[in-house]
Amino acid sequence: MHVDVIEKLEDLQVLKDNWDRIYEIDPEAQCFLSWTWISSWFASRSLPWIVLAAREDTDGAYVAFFPIQLGTGLDRGKGFYNTIVLGGSYFASYTGILCDPAFADAVVPAFADCVRSFHWSSLHLDDIDRSSARIGSFLDHFPQADFVGDRVKRPAQITDAAERIDPEIHVHVTLPADFGSFLREKLHWRARRNVRHCLRQLDGSAGFRVTHSNAETIETDLATLLSLWEKQWGRRNPGYTRYVLDNSHSILPDCLRSGGLFLPILWHDQAPIAASAVLIDRPRKSLLCFLSARDVSIRDMSPGLMVHAYTIRWAIENGFRIYDLGPGDYEHKYIFGSVSRRIERFRIDTKTGRNLGERLDQHCLPFVVARIKSLYSAGDLANAEIGCRQVLAIEPTHKDALALYREIVASRMLWQAITSDDAVTDTVTDSQGAIDRAEAEKQCRAAIAENPGDFDAAHRLSILLLLRGEAKEAEAEIGRALELRPDSAAAHCTYGNLLAAIRDFEGAIVRYDQAIALEPNHAIAYNNKGNALRRLGRSDEALASYEKAIAIRPDYEQALANRAALFDEETDMLPAMIQLSRLPLNV
Repeated sequence: MHVDVIEKLEDLQVLKDNWDRIYEIDPEAQCFLSWTWISSWFASRSLPWIVLAAREDTDGAYVAFFPIQLGTGLDRGKGFYNTIVLGGSYFASYTGILCDPAFADAVVPAFADCVRSFHWSSLHLDDIDRSSARIGSFLDHFPQADFVGDRVKRPAQITDAAERIDPEIHVHVTLPADFGSFLREKLHWRARRNVRHCLRQLDGSAGFRVTHSNAETIETDLATLLSLWEKQWGRRNPGYTRYVLDNSHSILPDCLRSGGLFLPILWHDQAPIAASAVLIDRPRKSLLCFLSARDVSIRDMSPGLMVHAYTIRWAIENGFRIYDLGPGDYEHKYIFGSVSRRIERFRIDTKTGRNLGERLDQHCLPFVVARIKSLYSAGDLANAEIGCRQVLAIEPTHKDALALYREIVASRMLWQAITSDDAVTDTVTDSQGAIDRAEAEKQCRAAIAENPGDFDAAHRLSILLLLRGEAKEAEAEIGRALELRPDSAAAHCTYGNLLAAIRDFEGAIVRYDQAIALEPNHAIAYNNKGNALRRLGRSDEALASYEKAIAIRPDYEQALANRAALFDEETDMLPAMIQLSRLPLNV
């Protein structure tokens, strides 16, 4: 079996007809493996993605596709590493391999061999049906001699009503041929009464109506749904809420245009009170309730039940046989005569904990270089240097990495001069720089000898001594400067820099605050305060401080770089955050 590596959108576009043919015949396919979903998802990604495409010979049609994404993390002090996650993670409810079932036995080992050819330390198999024979076979191709693999259990979620929800349980309803049979065979008498009551209200035009989204209304309708969803769920986890909103805006319009989305909105008079994004899988006659929300302020009726009842009736009338309510064993999902199955997570890690081949994956180098630049801008020279070495180990002539590495080495030497407890020679950078600093120090001392009240000379001398690594003498000089001008915001900021250099970050913050109190528009003090807060692990406060600096000076490159680096540090944990605190997507 021959496997090609597809990594450009234009190459993926060419595969649409081939992809759609396999999607039609694969019994294990689902809407998150459709060509529309995968192509839209990858088009919206900044991280590298790959589609493995298998065929029997180099001239034949493809018989299987395996979409994956490559991620990059940083183990501080040790360097960057790579991960592989499945295409669609962590937004899709299901992931997997798309395959002509006649070729599965040959395709799966070929895909496993190809995955092992990349350089990674951890392979994340999220939202997979472990009962699938092809997934089981895939896992078998990572032997215990080289890999450590196991199931990763998702923690339970506790609702506001103290309901304990298992996010691995997925719930669906098998639909009969007509709606009357559904009411009789699937529903308990109380649920049957409630559903009939909801539909009578809707059909009786008692101020209720349902609209269906189309190509002209999709943007407005999607905004309505997402506004309801944000109000219902957003307060729990703002970061995850933004993730859901951004991805929904990127992907769901494409799904509707391709015929893969049903989006009903329930109105009462002129107000939207519930909405649902339902993904359509026509080959398997299945609907998946992907994202739904209701107006939680309404207490005298159930908008969510009304939308579900309406959608199920519409599904049966249009020949669908599965109504998938998605992840989470919420009690309300079982009133429709639903059944459950478990969708799991697996991790395959290298035994060494390091990338296969002891090197970064080539596909991720641009992202690593961007991260290195952010680390350097944030003053994290040690990790930036390690990253440069990793890049240069793969591409010794990489222009950006080589230039940055040279800057980092020079900057590291200067940083050592600032932070060292020992005196450092005057040849910290180059001889011309050392002569300039020595001459400047001589002039400052002469000025102070002639006029002990020369504030500027004392201030400049404190900075020069700090650069030379003489922290105590520098502190004495900045103290003298502040005695002369206790209202100098610049001097307080310099004192903060000195304290930060000797790792007294709490003391540095006090000094930066004094500078800001004296000069509220002191952008440098806000930026440096952000750095100190970040070193103390106070990320939210650091972000606020960087934002203040940028608000004062929108073109402040250092503050912009520091804010970007802070976001990168937080994003490293996004997949784990999402999996540990994933909010329910369904009413």
